[in-house]
Amino acid sequence: MKMSKFTRGVAVITVMLLAVAVPFTLLTGDESTVKEVQKLLKAEVGEETILKFISANGAPEKLTADEIIELKKTGASQAVLLALMGGASRTPTGAPGEFPFDLDEHHSVDKPVVHGLMAIYPIKRKIPASIGSFLTIDEAVQQNFAVVKEKGDGTVPNVIIRNSGKLPIYITAGEIIIGGKQDRIIAYDVIIHPGKELTVEVRCVEQGRWQGGKTEFAPSKAMGGAKSRMAAQFSDQGKVWEEVAKQNASVQAAPSATGTYQGSLNKPEIQKMYEEYAAKILPSLDGRNIVGIVVCMNGKIYAVEIFGSPSLFAKMKEKLLKSFVLDAAGMKDEKVQPAGKDAILSFYRSAMQAKEEKLKVYESNVNVKRPAKECIANENKDEDGNVMRRSILAK
Repeated sequence: MKMSKFTRGVAVITVMLLAVAVPFTLLTGDESTVKEVQKLLKAEVGEETILKFISANGAPEKLTADEIIELKKTGASQAVLLALMGGASRTPTGAPGEFPFDLDEHHSVDKPVVHGLMAIYPIKRKIPASIGSFLTIDEAVQQNFAVVKEKGDGTVPNVIIRNSGKLPIYITAGEIIIGGKQDRIIAYDVIIHPGKELTVEVRCVEQGRWQGGKTEFAPSKAMGGAKSRMAAQFSDQGKVWEEVAKQNASVQAAPSATGTYQGSLNKPEIQKMYEEYAAKILPSLDGRNIVGIVVCMNGKIYAVEIFGSPSLFAKMKEKLLKSFVLDAAGMKDEKVQPAGKDAILSFYRSAMQAKEEKLKVYESNVNVKRPAKECIANENKDEDGNVMRRSILAK
């Protein structure tokens, strides 16, 4: 019996409502998900509704060749097939065209690049900030403008850094320095002006060693993972060792008598994984106004990292990305959609609305923290009050 136009219209609307509202508990597996999508295709509810259904109920763990052929015969578009297959095809949830959007009065967020369980959203600065030029610790040491050494005979929480160059050095919290009596992680952002020598606060990331013929350090090509960085800034030495041990275990780093972080950072599988992520993500971070990133892991906001200038971010983006790849290596890909505008704004605003507390004061800069319920921020300001870096990490 042929349906009237009115009856058919009611049926389509009903199926559209069910597509969005049907709970995950009604589905019993990959085959059921595919069959439900086929029903929606036959009802001609439209691509957008089907994509919302897949987002709400989750993509199947795998899709067979026969299922792809059947779906194609039923009228599945490329977007629907890719959504069911998950992985690199995942797109952010939310209204179409919501990217870019304003993060605050100075910054905007672009659409993400997705690879594996990670989504990276470029952050752009609307109006250039005048914060001057800086060398990183890597550049300064390489050009023989900086010396990093033990303080006296060695003291765990401090090292001495001298700047003999003509430009200030910017060192980011979480950067690893190797050598001395034990490897360390920089606890707080610090600016060292030309001709200055500072005592810089650090934490140990190599619990089982307190020896070595050299007193000097070299910068590592990596930063600590988010939890290790958070421990170094907001907790104590014991918590740092705990997080380093957890990270080494999560990536199955080679056993080390000293418990060095290098076991994770230098693992060949981590380097290979980083190269895969870098090839996919770094090209999207080459823009002239890009000053930071939003990081999403398994559909949840993981971090927001913003620098005061594009040049400073450009120098640090590879270290930052590698630190997040290190974290991702210890996670299982849950094959969920990346976060949308509302989730990003909620995360960011919760930190920015939190009460500011002084954290660490250096000669030319001050670090403050903003502890919120779901995240905690570290903000570094220079002597003129310019925000040099803002780092917000999920708890």
